[in-house]
Amino acid sequence: MAPSEAGLVRRTIWLLRTVAAHPEGVGLSEIARESGIPKATCYRVLTVLERESWLNLDPVTRRYRVSLGLLSIVGGLLDGGGAYGHMRDVLRDLAKETKETAGFDVLLAPNVMVVAQVPGPSLIGQTLKPVPRTQPVWATSTGKVLLSALDPAQVRAEFGEEFEANAPEQLGGLDAFIDSMAEVRARGYALAYDELEVGAASVAAPVRVGDATTYAVWIGGPTYRLTRTRIDEVAESVMKAARQLSELLSVTGIELPTGFTEH
Repeated sequence: MAPSEAGLVRRTIWLLRTVAAHPEGVGLSEIARESGIPKATCYRVLTVLERESWLNLDPVTRRYRVSLGLLSIVGGLLDGGGAYGHMRDVLRDLAKETKETAGFDVLLAPNVMVVAQVPGPSLIGQTLKPVPRTQPVWATSTGKVLLSALDPAQVRAEFGEEFEANAPEQLGGLDAFIDSMAEVRARGYALAYDELEVGAASVAAPVRVGDATTYAVWIGGPTYRLTRTRIDEVAESVMKAARQLSELLSVTGIELPTGFTEH
C-alpha cells in the first residue's frame, strides 16, 4: 500500500471512530476538531462514507451518525460498549432465555434484512446463515410484523408485485394477508411456521422507535423444538426484548439508511 493510501485509510478509521463516539450525531466542524483532520478532507471522506451508507447524514441538523448497517458488519469494534454492543446483549439474553437463535431485522422493501444474529445454545437442527442477509418479507415472522405496521394501501403499492411473485400459497392471497395483519397488531407478535423453510419456525415482535416501526426482533428454530404449544411462552420473551430494543434505539438515535444493501 502506498504511503498516501495508508494515510487515507488511517484518516477514514479516525473519522469513523470520531462519529461513533457521538451516537446522538456530530457536525462536520466538531469532527474536524476532534479528529485533527482538516475540515475539507473530513468533508470529502465523510461524503464517500455517507454515499456508501456507512454513515447517516441528517438533512436538517447536518449531523453524522454511524449507521446500523455498518455496525452489523463490524460489530462493536467502532463503538466499543456502545449501542450495537448493547443490542447484542439483548439478543444474547433472549437466545439464552428461549434456547433458540435470536436476531434483529430491518424492513428494506421488498425484503427484510437480518442485521444481527445470536445463536441459541441448542445448535442441532439449526443452520446459521451469514449476516447481513435478506429474506422474503412474506415468509418471515419479522416481515409480517413490519408489514402490519404499514397502511394497507402502502402494502399494496410497495409489496403487491413481490407478493404475487413469491408469497406462499398458504397465505391465501394479498387481501387475506392484509386482513390477517389485524390479529398481528392485536396480539403484538407474528408467527411463521413451515413458511421460510419446511421444519422451521420463528416468532417476531415490532421494535418501535418514535412513531416508526422499521425494525423487528425474532427467535427461530426447528418446529420439533419450537412447537406451537411453546409460542405463547416464547412470544412474551420476544416482546420483552422488543421493548428493550425500542428504548435503546430511541435513546441512541442510530438508524439504518434506506439505501443500505447487502454487498
